[in-house]
Amino acid sequence: MKIILTITLSILISNLSIGQEIPELKLTQNGVEPIVVQVDSLTASETYKNALNWVQETYKNPNKVLKANITDKKIRIDGFATDAWWYKSLGIRNSYNMEYTIEISFKDGRYRFEYIIGQFYIDGGQKVLYDYRTFFKKNGDVRKSYKDAVPSLELTMNSLSKSFYNYVTGKTTEKDSDW
Repeated sequence: MKIILTITLSILISNLSIGQEIPELKLTQNGVEPIVVQVDSLTASETYKNALNWVQETYKNPNKVLKANITDKKIRIDGFATDAWWYKSLGIRNSYNMEYTIEISFKDGRYRFEYIIGQFYIDGGQKVLYDYRTFFKKNGDVRKSYKDAVPSLELTMNSLSKSFYNYVTGKTTEKDSDW
């Protein structure tokens, strides 16, 4: 039993020390602060090329979502997330869809990931008449009714950021490797 526990702890500790954690995107009443992610072994050109491949694999219509493409410098993507955030009202979970823009700038050994929240929609495509600033009081605290909205929206943003990081750095596993 001690051997199994020792092996398990060794694996967990080694995975924690090897894996690099990337900064998380945080939502505030002023929007989302961009993050800078270190990718020490990659040049700006390599990161840019990997980013274009990620767009091709991640989006259903990659040519429509790619709005800016400056070779080895920057890309801009306009996307749409279903069930992007939710909140509970009277015990019922209400989910919302969202438009967003991400701008990714490249330099040797790092990239800057900027997430810009766009229009909210309910299912059926109807626009919502408010934006993320409604989640916050004037002092910056999250309103009680939106206590689930902020973390759920951050989860959506950070899932996309993590997907990008894993793809660009080669940490994703090939799905088609055993065909």
